[in-house]
Amino acid sequence: MVSPLVSTAGTLGRMAHVSTAAEPLTFDEFVDLLRVRLGAADALNISEAHDFKTLMEDYAEVTPDNWWWDAFDELEAQGHLDPRASGKTFGVGNVHARLSADGRLYLRTEE
Repeated sequence: MVSPLVSTAGTLGRMAHVSTAAEPLTFDEFVDLLRVRLGAADALNISEAHDFKTLMEDYAEVTPDNWWWDAFDELEAQGHLDPRASGKTFGVGNVHARLSADGRLYLRTEE
């Protein structure tokens, strides 16, 4: 089986996607894949914040409800989210973000 944490082939211009029948990930794998997808989305459109559930729609059915906000908190604590463009929508449960410069640097050093 190919790992869902596939490389974006050296470019963040294409977002890594897997089939809609995604197998559950560990929380750490989920956060890592979300970070990669945020970077890819930023590369395509840096002017808007990206909705986590849209970026990870192929995992929506197998992702525990609390992981969306927990992943936000984790990436925020690591300094990987742009604080001016990232946030949580209370009452709705949506989370949106862009990567910070530290988040983009992390992705480049992990390739």
